[in-house]
Amino acid sequence: MMSSQNSLEGERIKIPQKPQKIAIISCIHGNMAALEAVWDDIQKQNVDKVYCLGDLVGYGPFPNEVIKFVQQNNLTTVLGCWDEGIGMEQEDCGCKFITEEDEKYGHAAFEWTRSEITESNRRFLSELYFGQRITDTNAGTLLMVHGSPRSTGEYLMESTHDLILFERAASGDCDVLICGHTHVPFSKKIQGTMRVTAELGLKDQIQKNIYIAKGASPKEVVLNPKLLINAGSVGEPRHGGIEATYVIFNTNSKDVQIREVPYDVNQTISALKKSGLPEVFAERLLRGKEFAEKSKDIVCVC
Repeated sequence: MMSSQNSLEGERIKIPQKPQKIAIISCIHGNMAALEAVWDDIQKQNVDKVYCLGDLVGYGPFPNEVIKFVQQNNLTTVLGCWDEGIGMEQEDCGCKFITEEDEKYGHAAFEWTRSEITESNRRFLSELYFGQRITDTNAGTLLMVHGSPRSTGEYLMESTHDLILFERAASGDCDVLICGHTHVPFSKKIQGTMRVTAELGLKDQIQKNIYIAKGASPKEVVLNPKLLINAGSVGEPRHGGIEATYVIFNTNSKDVQIREVPYDVNQTISALKKSGLPEVFAERLLRGKEFAEKSKDIVCVC
């Protein structure tokens, strides 16, 4: 079994140099009704390949059924934080809960999922790769991860500072960084220049011939364009609507289409209430938002 935090899919997939549409889904969270609705929509879009960014389980009442669906349809899937927590038999999913109440419900869902998952499905989750890299496309190099190239649990939001988003894409050695985890879809292109200034310190002055002079003009560093894509969530939408979301990316035109798909949310809610999971998750499905309104923006610690 490979270590999840250090492994990318070993085989690099070459996409032919022609217009190609790929569908990316994420964060299914045991919601079969939403997954089936999204799958039906994908079949109508004439896509060439479907990828999944993980979090197959957690919060929803059908973890084993979702895994079976993924296996039967041979979906290329990367490791989500819930998949990692359940598959690696950790203490929790590694999520950054906002409130104590949020954390209590999250742990209840984690324990329920751990008790329901079959051993073969737990093993399947544990063997997922951390990321999937696709090279030699018209769009450059694509990297698909659940949270960020750093971890399955890091939130990359549309409101996250551009410099942090650029650094995460650069650290993943990619032109297009595709992620999920936040349950809110977006696409964002980052480009431009960065102005850098520096002054000599006492130690630097000893070697001043190889350092910039004090008071030198700022240096402009050109940032190679990066494209950030978040696929949103199939089974736990939190974009303000109850529709399941996923994205279609055209590797030739670089167009990103965010699709919202209605599904029978009451079917999922009925099964959720019968399962023994906290019924508060039904409220979240109906709201399409977090319990708390605070942002989960990350703070740069680089």
